[in-house]
Amino acid sequence: MNVSILIGTYGEDAWRELAWSRAWPSCQDQGALEVCVFHDPDGTIASVRNELANTAKGDFLVYCDADDELAPGYLSAMKRVLEQEPLGGWLLLTPAVQQLRKNGSVRGKPVFFDRGIPLSEDNWLVVGTLIHRDLFKLVGGFSEYPHGFEDWSLWAKAWQAGAKIIKVPDAIYRYHVNPQSKHKQGWRDRKWQVEMHNKVRAELFG
Repeated sequence: MNVSILIGTYGEDAWRELAWSRAWPSCQDQGALEVCVFHDPDGTIASVRNELANTAKGDFLVYCDADDELAPGYLSAMKRVLEQEPLGGWLLLTPAVQQLRKNGSVRGKPVFFDRGIPLSEDNWLVVGTLIHRDLFKLVGGFSEYPHGFEDWSLWAKAWQAGAKIIKVPDAIYRYHVNPQSKHKQGWRDRKWQVEMHNKVRAELFG
């Protein structure tokens, strides 16, 4: 299994600096074919991630946000599950998630965001989900939705194309709660959040 780990940022240079200081170190010892960081000050979350996919060398893609980390053994856990699956079908291998405190220590046990809600109603797959590069290209990559909805579009399109979703509890995606993140800033507006959620759901599922 050869994997490209991709870290895309846009906007202020501070996000690129954060990617190198936080996300990148956690990705270096994962055994990936490559770890790529790309920043476009005039881009969007979808455009920078799609550009990374266009130049990726790996058969599989894993994304990591600038302010997040992959726990040790992340790709090894993905590989173990992948080797147990029969050949011939598309897969989405999604990790458990764990919050990190400001001092870098973990908070609580790893969990899945899955609350029994189907993907057609809400997204519970995180950006660190492993996807085959050919499937990524087949469904058109990330859609130009605001931060927080762009990954729902990718997983939904892949799922609609027949991909099987598999939870990988030993692969842990660690995230920081950053009040200044683009995701948090946009989602403070509850009315906007509900309207955008309904809009994206209608566009994806009719």
